[in-house]
Amino acid sequence: MKLQGGINFRDMGGYLTTDGRRVKKNRLYRSGSLSRLTTEDCAQLEALGVTDILDYRDLKESAADKDVVWNGARYECHPANPESHSVKNDNHDFWADENLRLIPHDFMESLYKQLPFSNRAYHRLFERVQPLETGALVQHCAVGKDRTGVGSALMLLSLGVSRDAVLEDYLRTEQTLQPFREQVLSKVESKLSTKGLENLHYLMSVKENFLGSALDAIHQRYGSMDRYFAVEYSLTPEKLAALKTNYLE
Repeated sequence: MKLQGGINFRDMGGYLTTDGRRVKKNRLYRSGSLSRLTTEDCAQLEALGVTDILDYRDLKESAADKDVVWNGARYECHPANPESHSVKNDNHDFWADENLRLIPHDFMESLYKQLPFSNRAYHRLFERVQPLETGALVQHCAVGKDRTGVGSALMLLSLGVSRDAVLEDYLRTEQTLQPFREQVLSKVESKLSTKGLENLHYLMSVKENFLGSALDAIHQRYGSMDRYFAVEYSLTPEKLAALKTNYLE
């Protein structure tokens, strides 16, 4: 599905699960900011029955770049960033201003290792999807890569999609984000050194080891995804089965 003002917007449906079922299409979406949606985009999303928006951006971040909310959609903002990685500025240039002072690899690994645990945003994700028998939910952050990447991975894993397929979905962002990434890089090109541009490109890239470090941290702490979902989200085997009935075909 192509949106004129969308950033990395795509359907999460179609993936096979380990028990041979398939994630339903037009039930779960992932995206970057929805602030650039056109009137035509909104009409398309309304017609598709996309009813729920879950915004993972920090409050200042979302206020400075407000989502366009179409008719019939319910919007909620639940910041997913750990406090150590919260956005301090009110514009997209925060990557250039702050995060580039850090070692990009260390910054990304630290972020991904923290995101899966005690995260109220992902608690809200599972609260929202469990009773959603009709309609569809879109989860998003600024560009749909990190906070949304982990949230989307957890959603697919809870439905029984394999780790390899989850990583495949995550890595698709390297292509789907490219047009917006080029816009950001060209915007700040004159403000940054060559090294700064290299670092920013890295921060806006998608690497298998980013999401891999989050999944490895889950297994190191809990031993299995089932135990993780049970302890972190109170998703018992019965609740996971109900979730699969709702979102798989």
